[in-house]
Amino acid sequence: MIRTAEPVSPTRTRLRTAVGVAAAGALLTAVAPAVGVVDGSAPPAFTAWPLLALLALLPTALAALFLARGQELTAAAALVAPAVFAVGRLLGDLQLLVDPIDAARPELMRPASLDPPGPAAGLWLLLAGHVLLIAAGALATLGAEPDVRSERASFALPATAGIVAGIGLFTAPFTSTDALIPARGTFDSPTLPMLGGLVVTLAAPALAVLAASATTHEARKGGLLGLAAVLLAFAAPPLVTAVAVDAVGPAVGPFLVLAAAVALAWPQRAVKDEDAEHDVELPGQRRLHVIAGVLGLVAAATAAVGASTDHLVLPDGFPPPADYAARLLWPAAIATGVLAAALLAKAAVRPAFTVAVATIPLSAAGALDAVFTATQVDVVQPGVGVWFTAGAVVAAAAAAVTAALAGAVERDEVGTTTTEPPLPLIAATLIAALLAVGAFSLPVLRAPDYVPIGAFGLRVGSFGLLVALITVVVAAVVALRARPSRGAALLLGAAVVTAVRAWEYPLTAARAAEAAPGPGLWLAAAATAAFVVAAALRTAR
Repeated sequence: MIRTAEPVSPTRTRLRTAVGVAAAGALLTAVAPAVGVVDGSAPPAFTAWPLLALLALLPTALAALFLARGQELTAAAALVAPAVFAVGRLLGDLQLLVDPIDAARPELMRPASLDPPGPAAGLWLLLAGHVLLIAAGALATLGAEPDVRSERASFALPATAGIVAGIGLFTAPFTSTDALIPARGTFDSPTLPMLGGLVVTLAAPALAVLAASATTHEARKGGLLGLAAVLLAFAAPPLVTAVAVDAVGPAVGPFLVLAAAVALAWPQRAVKDEDAEHDVELPGQRRLHVIAGVLGLVAAATAAVGASTDHLVLPDGFPPPADYAARLLWPAAIATGVLAAALLAKAAVRPAFTVAVATIPLSAAGALDAVFTATQVDVVQPGVGVWFTAGAVVAAAAAAVTAALAGAVERDEVGTTTTEPPLPLIAATLIAALLAVGAFSLPVLRAPDYVPIGAFGLRVGSFGLLVALITVVVAAVVALRARPSRGAALLLGAAVVTAVRAWEYPLTAARAAEAAPGPGLWLAAAATAAFVVAAALRTAR
């Protein structure tokens, strides 16, 4: 009896080729830093090639592992994120060829003078590796076969992680006091790195949503793990650079990207055992609404007390200076208190309340930042208002968590919508979210001697801006998937947050001479209007 070998499907052959091409590309990008991307006049700031090689090989190694296990769809999905991000990397690394002085890549080269170093063999290996990764992703996408199984999976966490990663990738990867290592965000970079930065910034949330929306568990797992591996490759080098290189310090962006990578990868590591799974019994909706409403009233009351009491104490009975930053606590306390009272009466207010509670940390962080700066002088001490302001943040956080739990109970009892949002609603919500990014990223007040707090710095006030920004953007994303009434409430809550951001200018403009409205003010006002329009569209038939 003659036995013949089973034929190999063209799809599997194409996928093997894609993994092989990706392996060749990953190997080239791994070897390039060790060879050197520029001549010897500008060596790397530290020995980074072992870390860079490991990070370059990780995504392709995942795809090869899945293919070896026979998980073809997972392997194909794992190659998509490296290919898309390779486009951005290719554009950014071309700056090393055009003008390496402006590249700001201390892990690859550190200029010692303004004389640009010449390209070395490693640069050509690096660029060729990116091209091969792009080709591998195209081959894997063409060769993937759909799986007939359909499994329901969570959408909110990957989408949120993708948005957080996009925000982190948009910002400067580190801080620097070295003029030859500029610390620039996407819009501050030269043309090629700016284009590359825009590609990776947009790719992070887009790929996260695409992977989370997959109809099969295999595609979902491969897409999310591949994206997590690529985000790790973007987050780790700046963090290590900040530790290993003098005159370079950490920035918040890589921490956001790292947190997003962990969030994307962690659910895939969990092994679900249906038999061993135990349901957690939560209190009923009404009880959770009452608890959240009471906590919201406590947060509003303590914020109001914090706004009306002294945050600084001066020696010898001197009167404390005018605390302009604490004035923003008033609109936050009013908005939170009104919505908390409404929540006690009507459950439909819960989504708006959950989002609007972010106004408390937004305003409190600015006030606490002013206190932290002032108390650097030995004779200045924090006043009683600081403790009420901090207590308002704690109560607001507890209220938000309780309201979120109430939402989870409601979804378990009622279920979620399965209808696709209309295009006008998607467009209005996207515009509102983009305006909100500008509103919290750019200053609302400008003055000759005034240094505004940046959302992506490491100051105390920066964390309040980040909390508000992430809350608003996540609310916009979730609103598209929620039931119409709940989605509209989420969008109205986001409008409250951006409105409080806009109130910062009229309430605090007196803090600086010759103060003028900044771009953040107009963007916050526009975002508020856009969220209101989106809420109206969400309830329209």
